[in-house]
Amino acid sequence: MITVIGAGIAGASAARAVRALGGDVLVIDAVGVGAGASGNPAALVTPRLDAGLGQAAQLFAQAFQRAVRLYGEVADAVISRGALQLAADDRDVDRYARIAVSDIFEPGSLELLDSSTASLRLGEPASITLDQLTALAIDPAPILAAWTGPVRKADVAGLQACADGWTLVDHAGDVIHRADAVVLAGGLGCTALAEGLPLSPVRGQATWTRDGGTCPTAAFGGYVLPTRSGILFGATHDRDDVGNDFRPGDQQRNLETLRQAMPSLAGRIEATVLEGRASIRAVSQDMMPLAGSTARPGVYALSGFGSRGFSLAPLLAEHVAALAMGAPSPISAEAADLVSPERFVRRATRRGRS
Repeated sequence: MITVIGAGIAGASAARAVRALGGDVLVIDAVGVGAGASGNPAALVTPRLDAGLGQAAQLFAQAFQRAVRLYGEVADAVISRGALQLAADDRDVDRYARIAVSDIFEPGSLELLDSSTASLRLGEPASITLDQLTALAIDPAPILAAWTGPVRKADVAGLQACADGWTLVDHAGDVIHRADAVVLAGGLGCTALAEGLPLSPVRGQATWTRDGGTCPTAAFGGYVLPTRSGILFGATHDRDDVGNDFRPGDQQRNLETLRQAMPSLAGRIEATVLEGRASIRAVSQDMMPLAGSTARPGVYALSGFGSRGFSLAPLLAEHVAALAMGAPSPISAEAADLVSPERFVRRATRRGRS
């Protein structure tokens, strides 16, 4: 039995991956499914645009392609396909051009649009734009429901080693569950259950409407995408802020960011009722995710996705499930080293020797 702590997209992906390998899994969450950053009414699935085209770029491309394929298999998950990445300056144009002709993405998945074509697609004046044809706007709810399975509501305060694995206890020291292996997929909460995970918080508040309006999916520093009943845009990005309270001022920040890129759209929705919520994302020191074994044998981390959990979690969960169950990993050894939670200790050791 493998226990997954966390019922957002990381935990849901881990549960799906374990079951796909024939394993038994239990998901535990203190609040419930999608209570954290995965609970917005829509999410954007896009590749990270890394012009270096190295090992990290290849891993992110592989993860994006796997996520798109898996979400396409979930009924009612995909809201729309395609996303426009707006260029801010000539450096962006050059970077997009190099990425568009690279071989790390599937042929035909990226196309550079001239200003006229981009403006027509966007419905706003636009410069040269990268059309990400296979990107998705998705509804998280059916994905979490399909992949998570039954969730036990409990607040895991500690992990105690036992003869056959791990005992999960609450704040009173009472036993919640016993497991052969544990996957920590609770975002920033992972740090309380495994020492040495260098994760820090980033608060993000997203804004949305429910007026039935729609829009093209676009990214421009901020982002905008359709939901089932309106438009979602944002999000704020405040490091070392752990407050998940709703802040009216952040709604205006999101609206202003949207106005700078898409003034006509912002003008249409500024008089509508705006809703929103804040959540805390976890990021690592080097901005790469954590996916693999921790210093505690049989305890694995799946976190540190920042704002890219829906793009990265499905593939990296398959990697973690493979490690936990002794199966071949879907990623290369070099990629596994890039996301290993123990990479920071190894780097510190090498620095000490030099």
